[in-house]
Amino acid sequence: MSWKARSLEKLAVCLFIACSLFARPANATPPADTSYYGFSLENDMLEMKDGVQVAVTYYRPIARTPGETFPVIMEMVPYRKDDFFALGDYEYGAWFAKRGYVVARVDVRGTGGSTGPIPPSEYSEAEISDAEKLVDQLSKKSWSNGKVGMYGISWSAFNALMTAHRKPPALKAIIAAHGSTDLFYNDVHYIDGALHIDSYAHQIDTDNSMPQSPDYRIDEAYFQNRFDKEPWLFTWLRQQKDGDFWRKESVKFKAPLEVPAYLIGGLLDGYRDFVMEVSQSTKAPFIAEIGPWNHAWPEYGEPGPNYEWRQRALRWWDYWLKDIDNDILEEPRWTVFMRTGHPPATDLPVVPGDWHCDKQGPNSSTPHRLYPQAAQQLGMTPATQESVQSLAYRAGAGMAAGGWWGEQTGDMAADDAHSLVYDSAPLTEAMDIMGMPKVLLRVAADAPFYQWSVRLEDVAPDGKVSLVSGAIINPSQRNSRLEPEALTPGVPVTLTTAIHFTTWRFKPGHRIRLAVSNAQFPMIWPSHTAGSTRLFSGQASWIELPVVPARNQTRTACTLPPPDANDVAPFGKELEKNGPVFKSVRNEETGQSTFSTSSDIRWTINDNTYKSSESYQWDVNDAAPANASYQGERRNTFTIAGNEIDLSTRALIESDSSHFHVTFTKTLRQNGDLVREKTWTDHIPRMYQ
Repeated sequence: MSWKARSLEKLAVCLFIACSLFARPANATPPADTSYYGFSLENDMLEMKDGVQVAVTYYRPIARTPGETFPVIMEMVPYRKDDFFALGDYEYGAWFAKRGYVVARVDVRGTGGSTGPIPPSEYSEAEISDAEKLVDQLSKKSWSNGKVGMYGISWSAFNALMTAHRKPPALKAIIAAHGSTDLFYNDVHYIDGALHIDSYAHQIDTDNSMPQSPDYRIDEAYFQNRFDKEPWLFTWLRQQKDGDFWRKESVKFKAPLEVPAYLIGGLLDGYRDFVMEVSQSTKAPFIAEIGPWNHAWPEYGEPGPNYEWRQRALRWWDYWLKDIDNDILEEPRWTVFMRTGHPPATDLPVVPGDWHCDKQGPNSSTPHRLYPQAAQQLGMTPATQESVQSLAYRAGAGMAAGGWWGEQTGDMAADDAHSLVYDSAPLTEAMDIMGMPKVLLRVAADAPFYQWSVRLEDVAPDGKVSLVSGAIINPSQRNSRLEPEALTPGVPVTLTTAIHFTTWRFKPGHRIRLAVSNAQFPMIWPSHTAGSTRLFSGQASWIELPVVPARNQTRTACTLPPPDANDVAPFGKELEKNGPVFKSVRNEETGQSTFSTSSDIRWTINDNTYKSSESYQWDVNDAAPANASYQGERRNTFTIAGNEIDLSTRALIESDSSHFHVTFTKTLRQNGDLVREKTWTDHIPRMYQ
């Protein structure tokens, strides 16, 4: 999400987030500690090839000797460095600046403090070309040593990978956390090739419509470049099939990376597979870490255990950007958290398990195949006689797994009640898995289109069910992602997929469960036909687990450093935060399912105040799965020097058997008065979704 001129040597201008700091260096180091650099916050506008001015904030170390230069670490996102992300950015900018690195935080063109129109979508050609030019410009600054790194989480991990593929000469290494190599299959719009309507789409369309910082001027240029631009939501819905739109910048379909990469993933993050994909294809050195948390940096991720990743990152940057010959590449390349099986819970502060350092990583696992059989069993060998199990489609099932393949989940029994489930015998000894389980299913359906959800689960002796991992299968893509085709009702087909990367220790006495369903609401938009599907057991259906050998000599336990205390931004603070609050309601009698989420936050920067609130809801009824809906509201109220800017948006997506009917409204008020309101509508054909 993820969350996207003057001359090169123009003196930094003062943005409102740090004006009070520029009278003297913004030194976040305790006076008694002379090992750290003091640093200043400086703001600049860099000119791109077409004249667009890109806004950048520098966290710049103060030189100790005349002519001292520093490497540059760049992060480029559209998430508004001067307001929404000002407080959080400071933690990372300060940390690296104190240790001798210039951190350049850039707003994507057309967003935040940058000029120009909003790009046509995420990761546009203009954005990645800008990144190339920025790397070059930053390497030539008078205070730069000529070497640049890119880093970031989510959006900035995506564009770091994309820019690295283009190999700008000054880009020497990257750090990417929670990224993706495949925008159609492993991003937030089409999860595993199936339509996912995420609140992120609504959020980014709202925030990108805010006026340019720091002046927040409301004029014709603002309307033309931002407010009057059609929301990206329409673009993404019009691209329901894989193709050039998604593959243009997806590094999965390009030559292997040749820029060194430090990769970070989370076992409860929807993007975790990219660590495997990059590490298996890159031609450059890499290190990889996968922890137990969600979509966050390792020191913050939930649940823990957490650790201070920046200490290793510093050594990574030292090696590639300062030519310090340390032993970073001599260490085990993989650091992975092996989760010990635990009861289902949505609020675990720390997951049981331990860290492992490994030279080979998940590649050292051994496949272990299990077969669905009659009587809901999962056996070591296929049944001698094929059997068939039928499943009635319940469009609103699946809420126990949450909004995507991430976050903590409760008992999966509610979802399993509307699934075909196959359980192994109780294990007589522990089984560790690490990697991406594989699934093969022989199925048939009574209509041209359904979707399949497959989940790997752990059933405890007391009957509680924990989610280990899962995946979606869009059957229209079974032969080709580029040329989808409908099912022929009644005709069996073979479907296959890899379940998302996971680790798990199944304890003795526990059962391994394969759960198969046709709904994963609200993660995946419901298919439109009420009916049923069938699954054929025997040799044609199986799940293959990546089992870690009991005595693996390449894997050793690791001890990781605890998180450092972060520097707190001296120019503002968070005042209040509520949520997000998730709520799921299913009525088994009526077949109605509703999933909702809401949150609000308020903060201050200098004498200005900021508020943001949002609420989203997804609905479907089992009896009419074609008629699913999403509705959402988001509101940003910024008070800048007494001037209140109030932008609110409303979105409604309703489907029927043939179309998505989409309405999006932006409303702008200034000091309570209506300034402008604009509504977009479209009726977009359903295409294998």
